[in-house]
Amino acid sequence: MEDNKSNTNKDKEVDTNQLNFLKIDILQRNSHALSLMLRNEDVIVGLNGKTFRGTQKILNQKLKDEDTKIITIFRKEIFFNVKADGPLGIKLVEVGSEEADELLKKTEEYFKSINDLKEYREFEIYRGKNNFYDIIEIQDNSLLASLLPFIWFYHHRLYSPLFLMLATFLLLGSIAWWLFLAAWVILTIYMSKGSMSLLRGYCLFQEMRPFMKVYAFSNKQVQEIIRSLDKKSNFRFPFIAPPEIIEDIEENKKLSDKEIKASQAT
Repeated sequence: MEDNKSNTNKDKEVDTNQLNFLKIDILQRNSHALSLMLRNEDVIVGLNGKTFRGTQKILNQKLKDEDTKIITIFRKEIFFNVKADGPLGIKLVEVGSEEADELLKKTEEYFKSINDLKEYREFEIYRGKNNFYDIIEIQDNSLLASLLPFIWFYHHRLYSPLFLMLATFLLLGSIAWWLFLAAWVILTIYMSKGSMSLLRGYCLFQEMRPFMKVYAFSNKQVQEIIRSLDKKSNFRFPFIAPPEIIEDIEENKKLSDKEIKASQAT
């Protein structure tokens, strides 16, 4: 009996070692993966903060059963997380064994370096012209937007709607005080639930398009992920150095390396 148990345990170890990572083959319209803004060739390397290797059937089952569904994606040598609501609804293929061995080491190192996923938040990223990005933190409601909408507009630098709203309230206040009060009540009710729609609409009004979704610890971490994907990225509320400074530092490093090699040659 003990021999049979040891044999079954060995078989399970062999099976887990033979499993590979899953890669997105083809995105489909109206799929959950497309709503998460995933792309072809994205590799699924983790689920809920742990390395995941298995079949698509196992992944779909876990995405149905698990309460939290945080998927870790590997794209262009960069790791990031997305929050899913269920199965992705697309076809996935297995990654080659040679590529999977190297990716497994990188994935294990990545999970050792991140914080607890319970402290993470969901963000939407919009991209505009000249590598300009805007990041929106997804919230069900905003207390600041509801109680102090003018300060909320100023904080998010939505100057055009802010000036329009001020002009409207001044006009209503000049006609009758109760019109001003009624407009204020209507505005606070709308802003308590519609602040997210307003931020998304303003991005689209500025000719920005949805770029990706990220489940991250902070706005700064999101910007670091985007900078890794786009070296020339700029942000409306920057938390990291501008790309020009980074390019100057890289150029100085290259020049110093060349000088060291030249001195060694002489």
